[in-house]
Amino acid sequence: MSYPADSGHLLLQDPRYDYPVVERGEGIYVYDGAGKRYIDGTAGAGNVILGHGRGRIARIMARQAETLAFVFTSHFANPVAAELAGRLAEKAPGRLNHVYFVSGGSEGVETSLKLARLYHLRRGQGQKHQVIARWSSYHGATLGALSTTGSGVRHAFSPWLAGFEHIDPCLPRACLFDGCGETCTLACARELERAIVRAGPENVAAFVAEPVSLAGGAPGIPPADYFPRIREICDRYGVLWIADEVVTGFGRTGRFFAVRHWDAVPDIVAFGKGVSSGYLPMGGALFTDEIRQVLEDKKEPFPHVFTYVNNPLAARVGLTVLDLMEDEGIVERSAAMGEYLLDRIRTLRSHPMVGDVRGLGMLVGFEVVSNREPYTYFPPSLKVHERLHRHLIRRGLSISATGGPGDGSPGDSVRIFPPLVITRAEIDEMVEMLDEALTAVRRQIERE
Repeated sequence: MSYPADSGHLLLQDPRYDYPVVERGEGIYVYDGAGKRYIDGTAGAGNVILGHGRGRIARIMARQAETLAFVFTSHFANPVAAELAGRLAEKAPGRLNHVYFVSGGSEGVETSLKLARLYHLRRGQGQKHQVIARWSSYHGATLGALSTTGSGVRHAFSPWLAGFEHIDPCLPRACLFDGCGETCTLACARELERAIVRAGPENVAAFVAEPVSLAGGAPGIPPADYFPRIREICDRYGVLWIADEVVTGFGRTGRFFAVRHWDAVPDIVAFGKGVSSGYLPMGGALFTDEIRQVLEDKKEPFPHVFTYVNNPLAARVGLTVLDLMEDEGIVERSAAMGEYLLDRIRTLRSHPMVGDVRGLGMLVGFEVVSNREPYTYFPPSLKVHERLHRHLIRRGLSISATGGPGDGSPGDSVRIFPPLVITRAEIDEMVEMLDEALTAVRRQIERE
């Protein structure tokens, strides 16, 4: 049962695609109207960390909706959002003790940018406005977040975007810096310092980075000393470090926040997705005691608001998600099951199409190559990632297959980030489908 994207009244993203019409979900599976089952190998958009059909969340949502569903944050506070802020502060590293809740990850990044700008402005450094981000990144769809994004999705809207500078990400296997190769020399971190000096330290407000690079490829995982060096550089020049944990937060990488894998603490953490496990839109920004103090010293309001800021219904869902994560040991489970998932994905290296395999916790992926020696990609014209996706959807598995950084250059890859409640047997089922798809697509290409 499918729905062509170019028919009906509902605008869907890709007019070339016949979308399966999903009517219900349970655990890691969703079902269309004809009863066909699909493994949700991307946990929705990375947000359904606890799986579909959680009755406990639904029941608590209903009770909260009957009690208090909405109050406008410009006029009222509410105890549910305050309680969730306290719970998240306990989970966050360092001095990240304060929270501003919004409706999703893009708004979380947008809020983080504005926090950084106001922090410098209210300290008498109003010239600090420039932001530095990284290529091969995705930070959201709002215009500030899209300005920091470093992938091809920004191109259509480039006339509207701020002129933020971008540097290369930390990708040890595919590093673009001389002398690095597969062993990181931290040239990519030193590039941040050069970018700050070029822009003038007096002009740079913030550096934005995902702990694990995701846009346009398999996960890119920095070495142990990358983010500590980033922290040193930001401190040296009075630049705030914003960690975009929209995808990686809430246990995805085997730690509650992914930055805990590195001995470095950001000034601001943008979050979303897993905070509500997909049951309601929610996101936010965690920030330090120092930022909170500076914002309040002038006794002026924070001039940034969305309708659903600090929403009590979404906050109640967030509290329930935290309760379930603690009751079921979800973060620890993600670390353990992530190792199993990575080991099983590595078995796919029996296929010559499977190149580099990378993962951290339940965020795993691999590059799709025409040859491993020499290491070469398929031409973009073959659209290998689309072939894999179509085959897998027919088979009953939804994964993220991408075609490079989004600018037409080569580099197909597959990414898998299922609900954190997935079992070993379900991982085995998923890997079996991937195995079949790789065989089928390879044969199809060879016949052409």
